[in-house]
Amino acid sequence: MNKLLTTVAAFSVAMMSLAGTANSMEFKVGVGGVSSAYYANVQEKLKDSGRKSNTEAAAAFSYMNGFAEVAFDEAMGITVGLEYSPESIKLNKATRIIHGSDGSAGARTGEDANLGEQVIEAAFKDLLNVYVAMPIMGSGLHVKAGYTTTKITTKETLATGSTYGNKTVSGGTIGLYFDGELGSNVFYRLEGAYQGFEEIKMNGSEEGVTDSGSFNEITAELAGVQAKASVGFKF
Repeated sequence: MNKLLTTVAAFSVAMMSLAGTANSMEFKVGVGGVSSAYYANVQEKLKDSGRKSNTEAAAAFSYMNGFAEVAFDEAMGITVGLEYSPESIKLNKATRIIHGSDGSAGARTGEDANLGEQVIEAAFKDLLNVYVAMPIMGSGLHVKAGYTTTKITTKETLATGSTYGNKTVSGGTIGLYFDGELGSNVFYRLEGAYQGFEEIKMNGSEEGVTDSGSFNEITAELAGVQAKASVGFKF
């Protein structure tokens, strides 16, 4: 939470400095909660054997985020903002057994060095969204589109001892939100959004035994929907 507040405060100071150089600007800052549901399609290609496996999964999780933004009245109320969450958003741990052609999971030589128990955990960290929003005819509704980046951190226990490390990925967000009044300088925001990421590719750290230059490879597609509720102040 401290990291979240520090980031939002720094962006707030920068936007307030900008607002001080021009008239007809409105500055907003707020914090809120996010509930998300994501779908992932993950394919793993094993080194040496080239064997492929495909997994589909769904995950739901909640986290806190904060935002700071400035609206330009002279530009039809267009808003530019930044949204940030430093929390580590953990995905469900996946455990599976890869069996050999004879049905065993114990062999550890040649192509079969890839066999055995595979345990993979992952999390999102430093989820950042830079966005532009436009009001819809003074209704309190806004259409929003943004560019998102996040770091995927992994923790795995593979039969081969290979690891996948961490990777920064990017994607896009499109959504709709409504701002309502709670007081002269206090507002609430309700938002729904769709978020999708570019294709994620990660290679394992251990080189193949029978096929030098080959590595375990994961390819994933990730997308989902979000519901957000926030409160904030405007100046």
